Amino acid sequence: MPELWRLTRNRYGRTAYDALARMGLTATVMTEYVATLEQATFDTADAGAFSVEVCEPGQVAPLDAPVDELRPDERVIAALEDGRLRGYCFCSVDAAHEIHPLERTLAFDGAYIRRVFVDRDHRNRGIATAIVAEACRQARERGVRRATALVALDNSPSRRLFERHGFEPRRRRRYVRAGPLTHRATRAL
Repeated sequence: MPELWRLTRNRYGRTAYDALARMGLTATVMTEYVATLEQATFDTADAGAFSVEVCEPGQVAPLDAPVDELRPDERVIAALEDGRLRGYCFCSVDAAHEIHPLERTLAFDGAYIRRVFVDRDHRNRGIATAIVAEACRQARERGVRRATALVALDNSPSRRLFERHGFEPRRRRRYVRAGPLTHRATRAL
């Protein structure tokens, strides 16, 4: 399957995707991953030359981060190397989010990790792994027992990332809209 997720990871591709959606054509398949945080260990000791920390939304704006969609209580976890931004994710706790590809609002019990992104020139160095580990570690410190992530079916790098962290696929969510006709399906895995 072509890696269609890459098309919406920048503002130009996202604009095209949104234009098709406004014309009434959209389809997506997403896997819902869940991890139990109580027993998990999150080792970021091998983070290398970068640090991972909570930061202000404005700090991730240079990577075209969609900070305008952040919830007021949502945290931005970022990786920095020598003070330069390398990647980020957003993490909320016990919140409802509008899931645009599914055209639906979903409520998440526990942590919801989304928008994991690493600058193209710095991938395959463990940065995304460290970011997700830190988001999970911080959620657990806040008393959260589980974390959830939604990943597009064709986004194999993100699927592998969450699976390495002990996230297990729990549901597959499908959505198709062609004009006024829609179809939704949720299947347990």
